[in-house]
Amino acid sequence: MTINLITGGMGFVGVYLARELVAEGEEVVLFQRRKELPPAATDLKGQVKIVSGDISNWVHVVDAVRNNNIECIYHTAALLSTECKASPATCFQVNVVGTYNLLESARILGVSHVIYTSTGYAESLSPPKKFFDDTPLRPSNMYETTKFCSEHLGAQYSRQYDINFRGIRLAMIIGPTRQMSYYHGDYSGTIEKSAQGKPHTIHVDLSMPQSIIYVKDVAHALIALKRADSNKLRQHMYNAGGFTATMQEIADTVKKYLPEAQIDFDWDRSEEMKIASLADSYEMDNTSIREDTGWQPRYPLDDTVLDFISEVKAGKAG
Repeated sequence: MTINLITGGMGFVGVYLARELVAEGEEVVLFQRRKELPPAATDLKGQVKIVSGDISNWVHVVDAVRNNNIECIYHTAALLSTECKASPATCFQVNVVGTYNLLESARILGVSHVIYTSTGYAESLSPPKKFFDDTPLRPSNMYETTKFCSEHLGAQYSRQYDINFRGIRLAMIIGPTRQMSYYHGDYSGTIEKSAQGKPHTIHVDLSMPQSIIYVKDVAHALIALKRADSNKLRQHMYNAGGFTATMQEIADTVKKYLPEAQIDFDWDRSEEMKIASLADSYEMDNTSIREDTGWQPRYPLDDTVLDFISEVKAGKAG
């Protein structure tokens, strides 16, 4: 049984990852600024340990790793695009210095695995092109810059100190409690709000294909990467995508299972929305992670929508 530290442990991905690990009998320590589980994660009460701390604070991080005898770190904590745009300095401290603090803790204290969540983005891509593991990465904002910087930090620690650093570049994640920004909120919001019986207005181009992955598939991919034979892993970073769908296909699928859903459409044709939509408008190739770990997505579009609705109705939504 492994003792796992999940940074950003009460966040969107962290909670679902914790549920999977607990269900498999592993010990889980959630590292997060807040001290109480959010309402949507009360099912984890008594099953996980909570350590409150700031990932950009070296003392907080090393104490959390040392005091809990951590054997594996799942690093999901990060400030997202909007927060990074508002404060690049804070973004750098959390996303890059935070990663450095974890890697140094792993080096000093002998943590066997560091598993990282990154982002899939290549500015030059447009539909229907594919995003491969070796597609050139061209970050267009501070969030992407810090994510790719952290990838390189991890790879360097692997080369120099033999830390088993691995990570996945993720398509757009959807699922209950997903933070719903204006530019990326429709893909989760349409399902979540419809399941809650609330109206939702879609602002993105209905015909624009998007690379999407359900949050439970993210959790499965992270665990598969950690448990894979390191001798069979050919690279540090792997793509992990679920399926490609347009907003129209998502809305139609929601309507199929929730005919009463109140979904309207008011396309925002601004340049900002166009850029945001293009950011995920590609098909993500999963060949390497499938061959090296055996992982493959379990949730295509219909299964994603059905499970998402079920999770919301069970109270696992914001």
